[in-house]
Amino acid sequence: MLSSLKEKFLNVTQNVPLFSGDEKEQRARPDVNVNAGGEILKHFQDQWEEMHNTNEENASKANRVASDIDKISTKIASDKQNVALISHILLNSNLSANITNCLSSIKDLYAVSESLEKRLIELESVIEETEFQNLKVQHKYHLAQYQLKKEESLEKFKKTLEENHSKNVAEYEAKKKSIFQERQKVFQDAFKSDIELYKSLGTLPEMNNRKKQNGALLEEIQIDFDQSELDQFFSDNAK
Repeated sequence: MLSSLKEKFLNVTQNVPLFSGDEKEQRARPDVNVNAGGEILKHFQDQWEEMHNTNEENASKANRVASDIDKISTKIASDKQNVALISHILLNSNLSANITNCLSSIKDLYAVSESLEKRLIELESVIEETEFQNLKVQHKYHLAQYQLKKEESLEKFKKTLEENHSKNVAEYEAKKKSIFQERQKVFQDAFKSDIELYKSLGTLPEMNNRKKQNGALLEEIQIDFDQSELDQFFSDNAK
């Protein structure tokens, strides 16, 4: 294609003096078109440039394809080696027996896991029962403490009631004793007055009036008297 393009270019240059420096000859031929064939030349130049770029692109793609082919070849070779190694291991080793032993071990491990799971469930039940018993003990302890506090409070209340009762009884007894002592003092003073009157008059003319007035019999009255005064009274009468 390049040779045909070159021949066409030479034919054009021979027929059309594009690069001639003879200005007189050009002036002598005013009817000649100096731009004839320019479009054809540009067309072929564009095609040549396009072909050149295409070749460069194809070369780059070919290099990438070659690199990919090398990688694939390397991978295939490695896979062949791995397959050969696996085949050798399968043929010359106890892999089948080892797999069988592994399966048996897995089965035993599964049985142990089931047994352990049952034991864990039983342990959880024991823990729950223990926690429940501890909770019962705590509630019993709190109940006992509550009962003890209530008993102590009841004892304090009883003691307070007893103290108040004893205090009230003591106050009542003291008041009663005070009233009795006052009455006894009144009767004792009256008795002394009657004794003095009897000593002086020898009789008690107003005894009946006093009985009616006081509202009590003489024998019902308890008098604290001095024995020495009574002895002195009888000794004076004897004289």
